[in-house]
Amino acid sequence: MPKTVAAHIRRAVHLLEWISADRGNALVFWGSEKLGTWKSIRPRWRISSQGVELLFQTGVRGTVSGRVSVSTTRRGARILMREPGRKVPEKLEVEWDHSGAQEREMPAGEFLRAARRWIAAERPGSQVMYANRRCERSHSISGSYLRVHFRHRGEDCLMLANTGRDADLSSSMLTQGLLWLDWLSRSGKVGGKARIILLVPVGLANILIHRGGFLNSARSAVEIWEWWEQEHGEWKTRRAGPAPPPEENRDFKWPLLGPFRWSPLLARVLELAPDSIRRYPRLNEFDSLRILGLEFARVMGAGRDQICFGIGTERIELGEDNFDALRFLVDEILYFRRADSPDVRHPCYRLQSERWLESLILDEAQRVFPELASGTVYSQIPVYLGKDSGRVDILGVDREGTLVVMELKVSEDPDLPLQALDYWGRVIQHNLRGDFELRGYFSETRLNRRRPKIYLVSPVFSFHDSTERVLRLLDPELEVWKISINEDWRCGLRVLARRRMKCGDLPG
Repeated sequence: MPKTVAAHIRRAVHLLEWISADRGNALVFWGSEKLGTWKSIRPRWRISSQGVELLFQTGVRGTVSGRVSVSTTRRGARILMREPGRKVPEKLEVEWDHSGAQEREMPAGEFLRAARRWIAAERPGSQVMYANRRCERSHSISGSYLRVHFRHRGEDCLMLANTGRDADLSSSMLTQGLLWLDWLSRSGKVGGKARIILLVPVGLANILIHRGGFLNSARSAVEIWEWWEQEHGEWKTRRAGPAPPPEENRDFKWPLLGPFRWSPLLARVLELAPDSIRRYPRLNEFDSLRILGLEFARVMGAGRDQICFGIGTERIELGEDNFDALRFLVDEILYFRRADSPDVRHPCYRLQSERWLESLILDEAQRVFPELASGTVYSQIPVYLGKDSGRVDILGVDREGTLVVMELKVSEDPDLPLQALDYWGRVIQHNLRGDFELRGYFSETRLNRRRPKIYLVSPVFSFHDSTERVLRLLDPELEVWKISINEDWRCGLRVLARRRMKCGDLPG
């Protein structure tokens, strides 16, 4: 392949070649239609001036062709295909792991027809301006959602639809809606207030309803609708309602803060690196052992005498016969997980970078954030929205008793503001109910019931360029601080800039 071909085209061709060579028996789905195996559809492709053109056989439609982009998924690969004359690209799902094959997404074309039916029924007389699924990288607009802009009685309505069942895609939809609104407003295609309508698979609306309650009502309104498929194949929708309040011991359990339980086996593990190993309570069932944020073991059992060790999903039960393997793992982490690591591509260096940053803040909270009260900084505190659980990166309290919610990112993420806002809203509810004091948190200070502060913490050049655009569309009463730290934070953490953001401001 010529080196002058664009990198994304070369990558798509390499993936297609690999699927044909090693995954020929993978199943291929076009929306809810099963086409057969990859070999049976007889795929062919070529590079053109427009990109990669894919041709394949189907039983009913005959030969189909279109320009494609290819990406990997948890179960296989996804091929986004734009056919000539079709505005909305279709998706082919290639699956060699069939564990979730029953969860099929609605075809984009069919979803567009369903969206038009929804508009005709719920907003009769509306004028559809356009519908597409095109990625707009310059405006941070993802191609993962169907977008429909229509007008109803003079009001601009921006509909986004998640046509699959990916929970992560659903939770990011509101951020995408706000970025789309910002882009259309700046380009003059939307004037004044607009309504954002989000269509999500049934069961995935709670987080979006929660986040939608903290927007600037002068700039936007939000509606959340759920969709599902009935047995006879018809797609139905309904207005989503808020999640019921969570009930402790039914929906969730809080981790025990202490006293920590000990065992001779646990003591032996901690002695491997007493100055580096930190113990974190995760749930009542286990504690997490970490070095600079990297979990390498879990301690379980009522007597904390059962330990499994390993990095990632592969874990081994610790015994006398493999204790030396654990010692080797700890030494390996200590050797590679340091600022002057001999190999920055080693997994022990790369994995869980945000937890690494979190551990540095915990160790030096009073120096880095002197406004926080002494001994009142906790990591990964669980917070709940109905049955949906989440964990605040760091939760602290200032000297006046006001809670501080910190969200950490070491790489660009457009969802940072709304993710922090999500946890912030949950913290408010727990604080009003007195949950933190009841479970032993912040025992050295007296909490007030004011709205918490939000700290967005990231290396100075790692804030996504959309962060301030999203903040303009949030509640103006929010107190959000942008904390910029040094890019080489592993060598020693420094705060380079602290700026209170003006939420709800119109662009200048």
